[in-house]
Amino acid sequence: MFCVKTSVGYFNYLRFVHLSSQPSYRLLYIMLVISFFISITWMAFAAGFNSNLSFHITQLYPHKICWFTRPAIYYFMTIPVCLFLLINIIIFIFVAYHILNHVQNAASSDQSYTRMKQCVIVLLLSCATQGIGWLLGPFLTSVGEEAGNVLGWFFIIFNGLEGLWCIVLYIIILSKHIDERKRVITAKEVKKPTESIYHKYEDYYEKNNEKEDDSMTKETI
Repeated sequence: MFCVKTSVGYFNYLRFVHLSSQPSYRLLYIMLVISFFISITWMAFAAGFNSNLSFHITQLYPHKICWFTRPAIYYFMTIPVCLFLLINIIIFIFVAYHILNHVQNAASSDQSYTRMKQCVIVLLLSCATQGIGWLLGPFLTSVGEEAGNVLGWFFIIFNGLEGLWCIVLYIIILSKHIDERKRVITAKEVKKPTESIYHKYEDYYEKNNEKEDDSMTKETI
């Protein structure tokens, strides 16, 4: 998930900060595929090492969760999470600054453009809440039982917000498609009377030409 968020964040950074050259969606798809392979490779390493009990990769805590042991958590969670969080924070600051500055100064009232900006803001909020949630993860096993329960609930709530952001994003995208359909239907309705008026004038012009031709023919006879 962090790899995917980093790829989306970098794509938005190229799109909204480096305005001189807009990136193609093909670049986004390539970065998402690379993110998937990075994530699956790291998970495969963790699963492979965990199959050998002598490495002590994970531990089942009583009445809690199956979690990494303290030595392994640094290699499989703390270091990767901090690395991607650092990249995401830098990208987040640049993109958020330019997006919010642009939203305040934008004079366009186009609904599709407004929906697009709303999608980006929701993605930024999603990155922020998930980042805060995973920052609490490494401390779940290093604090006391009561503090661990509190941090565990915050961890669940912040990561559970991903579902809420997905629903909000879906509603915004659906509204964008509905607005586009309405715009197309309105354009067709406006175009129909214009075409009918054009055809009427065309028929009238042709009839006048025929009358003039007939009158000229009679005069010559």
